[in-house]
Amino acid sequence: MSIDKSKYLVLDIETNGLTKNDDILSIALYKPDDNTLYQKYLPLERSRKVKTTNINGITRETLKNAHKLTQKEVNEIIETFELASRTILTYSDFDKKMLRHYFKRKNLRGFENFNFYNFKKDIISSRYSEGNVTKDNLCALFGIDGVQNIHSAGNDCILEWKLFERLDGNKLFITNNKVFEMNDDYIIPISYFDSHPNLKQYVTDFPYIECESQMVKQFEFSGESIKRFTTNISGMTIEHLINSMLCVVKQDSLPFLYKNKSALKYIGTLPSRIDETPLFFKEDGSVQETRSRDREFVKEINSVNLSLKEKISPLIQFIKHDIFKNEEILSQELVIHKDKNILSLCDLSSKNTILEIKTNYSPSVFRYREQLYFEANGRDCYLLQIDWSHMPDNFVVEILHVNVVIGESPEKRRSIESRTRNFSDKIKNENIEVVNYFDTNTKVTLKCKICEHEWDTSYYSATHNCKCPFCEPKIEKTRKNAISDEEKKKLRNANYVMKVFEKSNYTITAKNYTGSKENVEAHCQKCGYIWNIRADHLLNRLYCPVCKANK
Repeated sequence: MSIDKSKYLVLDIETNGLTKNDDILSIALYKPDDNTLYQKYLPLERSRKVKTTNINGITRETLKNAHKLTQKEVNEIIETFELASRTILTYSDFDKKMLRHYFKRKNLRGFENFNFYNFKKDIISSRYSEGNVTKDNLCALFGIDGVQNIHSAGNDCILEWKLFERLDGNKLFITNNKVFEMNDDYIIPISYFDSHPNLKQYVTDFPYIECESQMVKQFEFSGESIKRFTTNISGMTIEHLINSMLCVVKQDSLPFLYKNKSALKYIGTLPSRIDETPLFFKEDGSVQETRSRDREFVKEINSVNLSLKEKISPLIQFIKHDIFKNEEILSQELVIHKDKNILSLCDLSSKNTILEIKTNYSPSVFRYREQLYFEANGRDCYLLQIDWSHMPDNFVVEILHVNVVIGESPEKRRSIESRTRNFSDKIKNENIEVVNYFDTNTKVTLKCKICEHEWDTSYYSATHNCKCPFCEPKIEKTRKNAISDEEKKKLRNANYVMKVFEKSNYTITAKNYTGSKENVEAHCQKCGYIWNIRADHLLNRLYCPVCKANK
Protein backbone atom coordinates (compact mmCIF):
# COMPACT_ATOMS: atom_id res chain seq x y z
CA MET A 1 0.00 0.00 0.00
CA SER A 2 1.34 3.45 -0.88
CA ILE A 3 0.07 6.69 0.60
CA ASP A 4 -1.41 9.21 -1.86
CA LYS A 5 0.34 12.45 -0.84
CA SER A 6 -2.18 14.64 -2.66
CA LYS A 7 -4.96 13.60 -0.27
CA TYR A 8 -3.24 14.73 2.94
CA LEU A 9 -2.07 17.77 4.80
CA VAL A 10 -0.20 17.85 8.14
CA LEU A 11 -1.02 20.29 10.97
CA ASP A 12 1.02 21.01 14.08
CA ILE A 13 0.77 23.78 16.63
CA GLU A 14 2.87 24.93 19.59
CA THR A 15 0.99 26.26 22.61
CA ASN A 16 1.66 28.05 25.88
CA GLY A 17 0.03 25.26 27.91
CA LEU A 18 -2.32 22.31 27.73
CA THR A 19 -5.74 23.91 28.32
CA LYS A 20 -8.15 25.61 25.96
CA ASN A 21 -7.48 28.91 27.74
CA ASP A 22 -3.78 28.86 26.76
CA ASP A 23 -2.46 30.73 23.74
CA ILE A 24 -1.47 29.12 20.45
CA LEU A 25 2.08 30.39 19.88
CA SER A 26 2.71 29.02 16.40
CA ILE A 27 0.90 27.10 13.69
CA ALA A 28 2.35 25.12 10.78
CA LEU A 29 0.91 23.32 7.74
CA TYR A 30 2.76 20.95 5.43
CA LYS A 31 1.76 19.73 1.93
CA PRO A 32 3.67 16.49 1.34
CA ASP A 33 3.08 16.33 -2.41
CA ASP A 34 4.95 19.58 -3.17
CA ASN A 35 6.77 20.13 0.18
CA THR A 36 5.05 23.48 0.76
CA LEU A 37 5.47 24.54 4.40
CA TYR A 38 3.47 27.32 6.06
CA GLN A 39 4.52 28.66 9.49
CA LYS A 40 3.08 31.54 11.47
CA TYR A 41 3.64 32.90 14.98
CA LEU A 42 0.62 34.16 16.93
CA PRO A 43 0.74 36.84 19.65
CA LEU A 44 0.40 36.34 23.40
CA GLU A 45 -3.15 37.34 24.35
CA ARG A 46 -4.05 35.35 27.43
CA SER A 47 -0.76 35.39 29.32
CA ARG A 48 2.04 37.88 29.91
CA LYS A 49 4.89 35.41 29.49
CA VAL A 50 5.83 32.35 27.50
CA LYS A 51 5.79 29.30 29.79
CA THR A 52 6.88 26.64 27.29
CA THR A 53 10.17 28.04 25.95
CA ASN A 54 12.07 24.95 27.13
CA ILE A 55 9.83 22.80 24.88
CA ASN A 56 9.43 24.88 21.72
CA GLY A 57 12.16 27.54 22.00
CA ILE A 58 9.62 30.35 21.56
CA THR A 59 10.25 33.53 23.59
CA ARG A 60 8.53 36.92 23.92
CA GLU A 61 11.13 38.24 21.50
CA THR A 62 10.14 35.59 18.95
CA LEU A 63 6.53 36.83 19.13
CA LYS A 64 7.45 40.51 18.95
CA ASN A 65 5.93 41.14 15.49
CA ALA A 66 3.34 38.36 15.57
CA HIS A 67 -0.30 39.16 14.79
CA LYS A 68 -3.51 37.18 15.02
CA LEU A 69 -5.06 35.32 12.10
CA THR A 70 -7.56 37.28 10.02
CA GLN A 71 -10.41 35.88 7.95
CA LYS A 72 -8.59 36.98 4.79
CA GLU A 73 -5.50 34.97 5.79
CA VAL A 74 -7.65 31.96 6.66
CA ASN A 75 -9.33 32.10 3.24
CA GLU A 76 -5.95 32.26 1.49
CA ILE A 77 -4.60 29.31 3.52
CA ILE A 78 -7.73 27.26 2.78
CA GLU A 79 -7.31 27.89 -0.94
CA THR A 80 -3.51 27.44 -1.11
CA PHE A 81 -3.39 24.28 1.01
CA GLU A 82 -6.74 22.87 -0.15
CA LEU A 83 -7.86 22.48 3.47
CA ALA A 84 -11.49 21.85 2.54
CA SER A 85 -10.68 18.83 0.34
CA ARG A 86 -7.69 17.20 2.07
CA THR A 87 -7.50 15.08 5.23
CA ILE A 88 -5.62 17.00 7.91
CA LEU A 89 -3.24 14.73 9.83
CA THR A 90 -2.43 15.32 13.50
CA TYR A 91 -0.62 13.20 16.09
CA SER A 92 -3.26 13.86 18.77
CA ASP A 93 -6.70 15.42 19.09
CA PHE A 94 -5.16 18.26 21.11
CA ASP A 95 -4.16 20.35 18.07
CA LYS A 96 -7.66 20.06 16.58
CA LYS A 97 -9.34 21.15 19.84
CA MET A 98 -7.00 24.12 20.32
CA LEU A 99 -7.49 25.31 16.72
CA ARG A 100 -11.28 24.96 16.99
CA HIS A 101 -11.21 27.12 20.12
CA TYR A 102 -9.06 29.73 18.42
CA PHE A 103 -11.44 29.96 15.43
CA LYS A 104 -14.44 30.24 17.75
CA ARG A 105 -12.78 32.90 19.89
CA LYS A 106 -11.82 34.99 16.84
CA ASN A 107 -15.13 34.41 14.97
CA LEU A 108 -13.22 32.88 12.05
CA ARG A 109 -15.06 30.78 9.44
CA GLY A 110 -13.88 27.63 7.69
CA PHE A 111 -13.05 25.22 10.51
CA GLU A 112 -16.41 23.48 10.08
CA ASN A 113 -15.25 22.22 6.66
CA PHE A 114 -11.97 20.71 7.86
CA ASN A 115 -11.58 16.90 7.97
CA PHE A 116 -9.11 15.79 10.66
CA TYR A 117 -7.52 12.39 11.23
CA ASN A 118 -5.56 11.69 14.42
CA PHE A 119 -3.22 8.94 13.24
CA LYS A 120 -2.04 8.27 16.78
CA LYS A 121 -5.19 6.12 16.93
CA ASP A 122 -3.34 3.72 14.61
CA ILE A 123 -0.89 3.11 17.46
CA ILE A 124 -2.35 0.67 20.00
CA SER A 125 -0.54 1.27 23.27
CA SER A 126 -1.25 0.72 26.95
CA ARG A 127 -2.96 3.39 28.99
CA TYR A 128 -0.37 2.53 31.66
CA SER A 129 2.63 3.32 29.44
CA GLU A 130 5.45 5.51 30.74
CA GLY A 131 4.55 8.31 28.36
CA ASN A 132 7.23 7.04 25.98
CA VAL A 133 4.92 6.45 22.98
CA THR A 134 5.97 9.77 21.52
CA LYS A 135 6.42 10.91 17.95
CA ASP A 136 10.14 11.44 18.60
CA ASN A 137 10.68 7.94 20.03
CA LEU A 138 8.80 6.26 17.17
CA CYS A 139 10.69 8.30 14.57
CA ALA A 140 13.97 7.27 16.19
CA LEU A 141 12.82 3.63 16.21
CA PHE A 142 12.05 3.77 12.48
CA GLY A 143 15.31 5.60 11.70
CA ILE A 144 13.57 8.82 10.63
CA ASP A 145 16.01 11.76 10.66
CA GLY A 146 15.19 15.23 11.95
CA VAL A 147 14.23 14.62 15.60
CA GLN A 148 15.19 17.69 17.66
CA ASN A 149 15.29 18.38 21.40
CA ILE A 150 13.53 21.73 20.91
CA HIS A 151 10.26 21.35 19.00
CA SER A 152 9.04 23.60 16.24
CA ALA A 153 5.66 23.29 14.55
CA GLY A 154 7.19 23.19 11.06
CA ASN A 155 9.72 20.46 11.83
CA ASP A 156 7.10 18.42 13.70
CA CYS A 157 4.81 18.57 10.65
CA ILE A 158 7.53 17.03 8.48
CA LEU A 159 8.34 14.36 11.10
CA GLU A 160 4.65 13.47 11.48
CA TRP A 161 4.30 13.03 7.73
CA LYS A 162 7.38 10.77 7.55
CA LEU A 163 6.02 8.67 10.43
CA PHE A 164 2.55 8.43 8.86
CA GLU A 165 4.12 7.47 5.53
CA ARG A 166 6.31 4.85 7.24
CA LEU A 167 3.25 3.25 8.89
CA ASP A 168 1.79 2.88 5.38
CA GLY A 169 -1.75 2.28 6.62
CA ASN A 170 -0.68 -0.39 9.17
CA LYS A 171 -1.42 -0.38 12.89
CA LEU A 172 1.26 -0.61 15.59
CA PHE A 173 0.78 -2.69 18.73
CA ILE A 174 2.89 -1.76 21.76
CA THR A 175 3.14 -3.94 24.87
CA ASN A 176 5.84 -3.91 27.57
CA ASN A 177 7.61 -1.20 25.52
CA LYS A 178 8.02 -3.59 22.57
CA VAL A 179 6.66 -2.29 19.26
CA PHE A 180 5.06 -4.63 16.71
CA GLU A 181 3.25 -4.17 13.43
CA MET A 182 -0.29 -5.48 13.94
CA ASN A 183 -1.51 -8.45 11.90
CA ASP A 184 -5.00 -9.94 11.50
CA ASP A 185 -3.54 -13.42 12.10
CA TYR A 186 -2.61 -12.48 15.68
CA ILE A 187 -4.99 -13.89 18.29
CA ILE A 188 -5.33 -11.17 20.91
CA PRO A 189 -5.02 -12.06 24.63
CA ILE A 190 -8.13 -10.81 26.41
CA SER A 191 -6.00 -9.50 29.30
CA TYR A 192 -4.73 -6.74 26.98
CA PHE A 193 -8.19 -5.30 26.40
CA ASP A 194 -8.36 -3.55 29.78
CA SER A 195 -5.01 -1.81 29.25
CA HIS A 196 -5.30 -1.28 25.45
CA PRO A 197 -8.82 0.18 24.90
CA ASN A 198 -8.64 0.55 21.10
CA LEU A 199 -7.81 -3.13 20.59
CA LYS A 200 -11.53 -3.82 20.13
CA GLN A 201 -11.33 -2.50 16.57
CA TYR A 202 -9.63 -5.81 15.69
CA VAL A 203 -12.48 -7.99 16.97
CA THR A 204 -15.55 -8.69 14.85
CA ASP A 205 -18.75 -7.80 16.73
CA PHE A 206 -17.06 -7.48 20.12
CA PRO A 207 -19.89 -8.25 22.57
CA TYR A 208 -21.02 -6.02 25.40
CA ILE A 209 -20.65 -7.99 28.64
CA GLU A 210 -22.90 -7.46 31.63
CA CYS A 211 -21.83 -8.69 35.06
CA GLU A 212 -23.18 -9.13 38.57
CA SER A 213 -21.07 -10.11 41.56
CA GLN A 214 -21.78 -11.47 45.02
CA MET A 215 -19.38 -11.75 47.95
CA VAL A 216 -18.68 -15.40 48.75
CA LYS A 217 -15.99 -15.13 51.42
CA GLN A 218 -13.82 -12.48 53.04
CA PHE A 219 -10.55 -13.13 54.87
CA GLU A 220 -8.75 -10.60 57.06
CA PHE A 221 -5.08 -11.25 57.76
CA SER A 222 -2.56 -9.44 59.97
CA GLY A 223 -0.28 -7.06 58.10
CA GLU A 224 2.67 -7.85 60.36
CA SER A 225 5.81 -8.76 58.33
CA ILE A 226 3.83 -8.15 55.10
CA LYS A 227 4.79 -5.61 52.46
CA ARG A 228 3.33 -4.68 49.13
CA PHE A 229 6.08 -4.27 46.52
CA THR A 230 6.09 -1.76 43.69
CA THR A 231 5.25 -2.49 40.04
CA ASN A 232 3.87 -6.02 39.56
CA ILE A 233 6.28 -7.87 41.88
CA SER A 234 3.59 -8.56 44.51
CA GLY A 235 1.12 -9.74 41.89
CA MET A 236 3.52 -12.25 40.34
CA THR A 237 4.94 -13.60 43.60
CA ILE A 238 1.60 -13.92 45.42
CA GLU A 239 0.00 -15.71 42.48
CA HIS A 240 3.00 -18.05 42.33
CA LEU A 241 2.74 -18.71 46.09
CA ILE A 242 -0.98 -19.55 45.81
CA ASN A 243 -0.26 -21.89 42.90
CA SER A 244 2.43 -23.76 44.82
CA MET A 245 0.24 -24.13 47.94
CA LEU A 246 -2.65 -25.47 45.81
CA CYS A 247 -0.32 -27.90 43.96
CA VAL A 248 -1.75 -26.77 40.64
CA VAL A 249 -1.05 -28.53 37.35
CA LYS A 250 0.64 -25.91 35.19
CA GLN A 251 -0.35 -25.99 31.51
CA ASP A 252 2.39 -25.46 28.96
CA SER A 253 0.90 -22.89 26.60
CA LEU A 254 4.22 -21.24 25.75
CA PRO A 255 4.77 -22.95 22.36
CA PHE A 256 1.38 -21.72 21.13
CA LEU A 257 1.89 -18.23 22.61
CA TYR A 258 5.33 -17.89 20.99
CA LYS A 259 3.94 -19.01 17.64
CA ASN A 260 1.02 -16.58 17.99
CA LYS A 261 3.35 -13.67 18.84
CA SER A 262 5.44 -14.44 15.77
CA ALA A 263 2.43 -13.41 13.64
CA LEU A 264 3.37 -9.84 14.61
CA LYS A 265 6.28 -8.13 12.91
CA TYR A 266 8.74 -6.92 15.58
CA ILE A 267 9.89 -3.32 15.05
CA GLY A 268 11.93 -2.55 18.17
CA THR A 269 11.82 -1.50 21.83
CA LEU A 270 11.00 1.95 23.20
CA PRO A 271 13.32 3.53 25.80
CA SER A 272 12.18 2.86 29.37
CA ARG A 273 12.99 4.38 32.75
CA ILE A 274 11.78 1.29 34.62
CA ASP A 275 14.34 -1.31 35.67
CA GLU A 276 12.47 -4.62 35.72
CA THR A 277 13.69 -7.30 38.11
CA PRO A 278 13.94 -10.68 36.35
CA LEU A 279 13.03 -13.55 38.71
CA PHE A 280 13.14 -17.35 38.65
CA PHE A 281 10.07 -18.97 40.25
CA LYS A 282 10.77 -22.08 42.36
CA GLU A 283 8.36 -24.95 43.06
CA ASP A 284 8.16 -24.20 46.81
CA GLY A 285 6.61 -20.77 46.13
CA SER A 286 9.80 -18.77 46.63
CA VAL A 287 11.73 -16.85 43.96
CA GLN A 288 15.40 -16.63 43.01
CA GLU A 289 17.35 -13.72 41.55
CA THR A 290 19.00 -13.95 38.16
CA ARG A 291 21.26 -10.93 38.79
CA SER A 292 23.60 -10.69 41.76
CA ARG A 293 22.61 -7.06 42.37
CA ASP A 294 19.02 -8.16 43.16
CA ARG A 295 20.07 -10.63 45.92
CA GLU A 296 19.02 -8.49 48.91
CA PHE A 297 15.75 -7.48 47.25
CA VAL A 298 14.85 -11.11 46.50
CA LYS A 299 15.71 -12.05 50.09
CA GLU A 300 13.12 -9.48 51.24
CA ILE A 301 10.54 -10.85 48.78
CA ASN A 302 11.01 -14.39 50.07
CA SER A 303 10.77 -13.24 53.68
CA VAL A 304 7.41 -11.59 52.98
CA ASN A 305 6.20 -14.64 51.03
CA LEU A 306 7.14 -16.98 53.88
CA SER A 307 5.09 -14.85 56.27
CA LEU A 308 2.21 -14.84 53.76
CA LYS A 309 2.40 -18.61 53.45
CA GLU A 310 1.85 -19.02 57.18
CA LYS A 311 -1.12 -16.65 57.19
CA ILE A 312 -3.15 -17.63 54.12
CA SER A 313 -3.60 -21.35 54.78
CA PRO A 314 -7.38 -20.89 55.48
CA LEU A 315 -7.71 -19.10 52.14
CA ILE A 316 -5.97 -21.97 50.32
CA GLN A 317 -8.24 -24.55 51.94
CA PHE A 318 -11.34 -22.55 50.99
CA ILE A 319 -10.22 -22.29 47.35
CA LYS A 320 -9.43 -25.99 47.21
CA HIS A 321 -12.57 -27.35 48.89
CA ASP A 322 -15.29 -24.70 48.48
CA ILE A 323 -14.45 -23.16 45.11
CA PHE A 324 -12.98 -26.10 43.16
CA LYS A 325 -14.74 -28.91 45.11
CA ASN A 326 -11.46 -30.88 45.38
CA GLU A 327 -11.16 -31.11 41.57
CA GLU A 328 -7.76 -31.01 39.88
CA ILE A 329 -6.77 -27.34 39.54
CA LEU A 330 -5.02 -26.12 36.40
CA SER A 331 -2.86 -23.02 36.08
CA GLN A 332 -2.55 -21.00 32.83
CA GLU A 333 -5.16 -23.01 30.92
CA LEU A 334 -5.38 -21.67 27.36
CA VAL A 335 -8.89 -20.85 26.07
CA ILE A 336 -9.18 -19.80 22.42
CA HIS A 337 -12.24 -18.12 20.87
CA LYS A 338 -11.51 -18.41 17.15
CA ASP A 339 -14.72 -16.65 16.10
CA LYS A 340 -13.60 -13.51 17.95
CA ASN A 341 -9.84 -13.95 17.44
CA ILE A 342 -9.36 -13.81 21.21
CA LEU A 343 -7.43 -16.03 23.62
CA SER A 344 -7.34 -16.09 27.39
CA LEU A 345 -5.14 -17.67 30.05
CA CYS A 346 -6.90 -18.68 33.26
CA ASP A 347 -5.09 -18.06 36.53
CA LEU A 348 -6.81 -21.09 38.09
CA SER A 349 -9.34 -23.38 36.45
CA SER A 350 -11.01 -26.77 36.42
CA LYS A 351 -13.63 -28.47 34.27
CA ASN A 352 -16.45 -26.51 35.94
CA THR A 353 -14.84 -23.44 37.53
CA ILE A 354 -12.37 -20.59 36.99
CA LEU A 355 -10.79 -18.23 39.53
CA GLU A 356 -9.04 -15.03 38.44
CA ILE A 357 -6.53 -13.48 40.87
CA LYS A 358 -6.19 -9.68 41.07
CA THR A 359 -3.80 -8.25 43.65
CA ASN A 360 -4.89 -4.69 42.77
CA TYR A 361 -8.22 -4.09 44.49
CA SER A 362 -11.05 -2.60 42.44
CA PRO A 363 -14.36 -1.55 44.06
CA SER A 364 -16.16 -2.75 40.93
CA VAL A 365 -15.57 -5.96 38.99
CA PHE A 366 -16.99 -4.22 35.91
CA ARG A 367 -13.50 -3.51 34.54
CA TYR A 368 -12.71 -7.27 34.52
CA ARG A 369 -16.01 -8.43 33.04
CA GLU A 370 -14.69 -9.09 29.51
CA GLN A 371 -11.66 -11.01 30.71
CA LEU A 372 -13.81 -13.11 33.07
CA TYR A 373 -16.40 -13.82 30.37
CA PHE A 374 -13.90 -15.17 27.83
CA GLU A 375 -11.91 -17.11 30.44
CA ALA A 376 -15.00 -18.70 31.98
CA ASN A 377 -16.33 -19.88 28.61
CA GLY A 378 -19.59 -20.91 30.28
CA ARG A 379 -18.08 -22.12 33.57
CA ASP A 380 -18.66 -20.89 37.12
CA CYS A 381 -16.63 -17.72 37.55
CA TYR A 382 -14.89 -16.37 40.67
CA LEU A 383 -12.65 -13.38 41.35
CA LEU A 384 -10.05 -13.10 44.15
CA GLN A 385 -9.09 -9.55 45.12
CA ILE A 386 -6.64 -8.21 47.71
CA ASP A 387 -7.46 -4.94 49.47
CA TRP A 388 -4.25 -3.34 50.77
CA SER A 389 -5.88 -0.10 51.97
CA HIS A 390 -5.74 -1.11 55.67
CA MET A 391 -1.99 -1.77 55.71
CA PRO A 392 0.16 -1.91 57.78
CA ASP A 393 -2.47 -3.18 60.25
CA ASN A 394 -4.04 -5.81 58.03
CA PHE A 395 -4.95 -6.77 54.48
CA VAL A 396 -8.22 -8.23 53.23
CA VAL A 397 -8.77 -10.96 50.65
CA GLU A 398 -12.20 -11.10 49.01
CA ILE A 399 -13.62 -13.89 46.87
CA LEU A 400 -16.58 -12.97 44.70
CA HIS A 401 -18.83 -15.08 42.52
CA VAL A 402 -19.29 -13.25 39.21
CA ASN A 403 -22.05 -13.82 36.68
CA VAL A 404 -20.98 -12.64 33.20
CA VAL A 405 -23.34 -12.70 30.21
CA ILE A 406 -23.68 -10.99 26.82
CA GLY A 407 -25.98 -7.98 27.08
CA GLU A 408 -26.82 -4.75 25.31
CA SER A 409 -24.61 -1.72 25.79
CA PRO A 410 -26.18 1.32 27.51
CA GLU A 411 -25.23 3.47 24.48
CA LYS A 412 -27.02 1.15 22.08
CA ARG A 413 -30.00 0.89 24.41
CA ARG A 414 -30.24 4.68 24.68
CA SER A 415 -29.90 5.00 20.91
CA ILE A 416 -32.73 2.53 20.25
CA GLU A 417 -34.93 4.20 22.89
CA SER A 418 -34.31 7.59 21.30
CA ARG A 419 -35.09 6.30 17.79
CA THR A 420 -38.23 4.57 19.07
CA ARG A 421 -39.48 7.80 20.68
CA ASN A 422 -38.92 9.72 17.45
CA PHE A 423 -40.70 7.01 15.45
CA SER A 424 -43.63 6.96 17.92
CA ASP A 425 -44.15 10.69 17.39
CA LYS A 426 -44.69 10.02 13.66
CA ILE A 427 -47.62 7.63 14.23
CA LYS A 428 -50.78 9.73 13.97
CA ASN A 429 -52.99 7.42 16.02
CA GLU A 430 -53.12 7.80 19.78
CA ASN A 431 -54.52 4.26 20.14
CA ILE A 432 -51.37 2.66 18.67
CA GLU A 433 -48.13 2.09 20.62
CA VAL A 434 -44.72 0.87 19.43
CA VAL A 435 -43.57 -2.52 20.73
CA ASN A 436 -40.39 -2.92 18.68
CA TYR A 437 -38.57 -0.58 16.29
CA PHE A 438 -35.03 -0.73 14.88
CA ASP A 439 -34.80 1.32 11.67
CA THR A 440 -36.75 2.40 8.59
CA ASN A 441 -35.74 -0.71 6.62
CA THR A 442 -36.86 -3.25 9.23
CA LYS A 443 -40.43 -4.27 10.03
CA VAL A 444 -41.87 -2.68 13.15
CA THR A 445 -44.12 -4.27 15.78
CA LEU A 446 -47.16 -2.25 16.87
CA LYS A 447 -49.85 -2.81 19.51
CA CYS A 448 -53.42 -1.57 19.71
CA LYS A 449 -54.25 0.02 23.07
CA ILE A 450 -57.95 -0.80 22.59
CA CYS A 451 -57.88 -4.54 21.82
CA GLU A 452 -54.20 -5.34 22.68
CA HIS A 453 -53.64 -6.89 19.24
CA GLU A 454 -49.98 -6.93 18.07
CA TRP A 455 -48.85 -7.03 14.43
CA ASP A 456 -45.82 -6.42 12.23
CA THR A 457 -45.87 -3.86 9.46
CA SER A 458 -43.55 -1.70 7.37
CA TYR A 459 -42.21 1.70 8.43
CA TYR A 460 -44.19 3.37 5.65
CA SER A 461 -47.51 1.74 6.62
CA ALA A 462 -46.97 2.59 10.27
CA THR A 463 -46.42 6.28 9.54
CA HIS A 464 -49.20 6.62 6.92
CA ASN A 465 -52.80 6.14 8.10
CA CYS A 466 -51.88 3.60 10.79
CA LYS A 467 -54.87 1.48 12.00
CA CYS A 468 -55.34 -1.74 13.96
CA PRO A 469 -56.16 -4.51 11.47
CA PHE A 470 -58.13 -6.45 14.12
CA CYS A 471 -60.48 -3.99 15.78
CA GLU A 472 -60.62 -1.05 13.38
CA PRO A 473 -63.07 -2.74 10.97
CA LYS A 474 -65.34 -3.59 13.92
CA ILE A 475 -65.60 -0.05 15.23
CA GLU A 476 -68.05 2.29 13.56
CA LYS A 477 -66.34 5.47 12.47
CA THR A 478 -68.86 7.61 14.30
CA ARG A 479 -68.16 5.81 17.56
CA LYS A 480 -64.38 5.37 17.15
CA ASN A 481 -63.45 8.15 19.56
CA ALA A 482 -66.14 7.29 22.07
CA ILE A 483 -65.86 3.49 22.40
CA SER A 484 -67.00 2.28 25.83
CA ASP A 485 -64.88 0.34 28.32
CA GLU A 486 -67.20 -2.65 27.92
CA GLU A 487 -66.67 -2.68 24.16
CA LYS A 488 -62.90 -2.44 24.67
CA LYS A 489 -63.04 -5.50 26.97
CA LYS A 490 -64.95 -7.48 24.35
CA LEU A 491 -62.41 -6.58 21.66
CA ARG A 492 -59.47 -7.53 23.90
CA ASN A 493 -61.13 -10.85 24.78
CA ALA A 494 -61.73 -11.61 21.08
CA ASN A 495 -58.14 -10.73 20.20
CA TYR A 496 -56.75 -12.90 23.01
CA VAL A 497 -58.96 -15.91 22.13
CA MET A 498 -57.87 -15.69 18.48
CA LYS A 499 -54.19 -15.41 19.43
CA VAL A 500 -54.34 -18.51 21.71
CA PHE A 501 -56.24 -20.54 19.11
CA GLU A 502 -53.85 -19.70 16.26
CA LYS A 503 -50.60 -20.02 18.26
CA SER A 504 -51.64 -23.39 19.73
CA ASN A 505 -52.14 -24.73 16.21
CA TYR A 506 -55.91 -24.68 16.80
CA THR A 507 -55.81 -27.11 19.76
CA ILE A 508 -56.62 -24.77 22.69
CA THR A 509 -59.40 -22.25 23.22
CA ALA A 510 -59.72 -19.71 26.02
CA LYS A 511 -62.65 -18.08 27.83
CA ASN A 512 -63.23 -15.21 30.26
CA TYR A 513 -60.17 -13.08 29.42
CA THR A 514 -60.08 -9.87 31.52
CA GLY A 515 -56.36 -9.02 31.56
CA SER A 516 -52.90 -10.54 31.05
CA LYS A 517 -52.34 -11.00 34.81
CA GLU A 518 -55.76 -12.56 35.45
CA ASN A 519 -56.79 -16.22 35.09
CA VAL A 520 -58.56 -17.57 32.01
CA GLU A 521 -60.36 -20.84 31.42
CA ALA A 522 -58.42 -22.98 28.93
CA HIS A 523 -60.03 -25.86 26.94
CA CYS A 524 -58.11 -28.64 25.14
CA GLN A 525 -59.85 -29.47 21.85
CA LYS A 526 -58.17 -32.91 21.73
CA CYS A 527 -58.95 -34.49 25.12
CA GLY A 528 -61.54 -32.06 26.51
CA TYR A 529 -59.50 -31.15 29.63
CA ILE A 530 -60.32 -27.74 31.19
CA TRP A 531 -57.93 -25.83 33.49
CA ASN A 532 -57.47 -22.33 34.93
CA ILE A 533 -54.21 -20.50 34.22
CA ARG A 534 -52.95 -16.91 34.15
CA ALA A 535 -53.49 -15.40 30.70
CA ASP A 536 -49.86 -14.44 29.96
CA HIS A 537 -48.63 -17.80 31.28
CA LEU A 538 -50.94 -19.65 28.88
CA LEU A 539 -49.42 -17.79 25.91
CA ASN A 540 -46.00 -19.05 27.02
CA ARG A 541 -47.23 -22.62 27.70
CA LEU A 542 -49.57 -23.36 24.84
CA TYR A 543 -50.06 -27.06 25.54
CA CYS A 544 -52.52 -29.23 27.43
CA PRO A 545 -50.92 -30.55 30.67
CA VAL A 546 -52.87 -33.84 30.40
CA CYS A 547 -51.89 -34.48 26.76
CA LYS A 548 -48.28 -33.64 27.57
CA ALA A 549 -48.20 -36.00 30.57
CA ASN A 550 -49.74 -38.87 28.57
CA LYS A 551 -47.29 -38.30 25.73
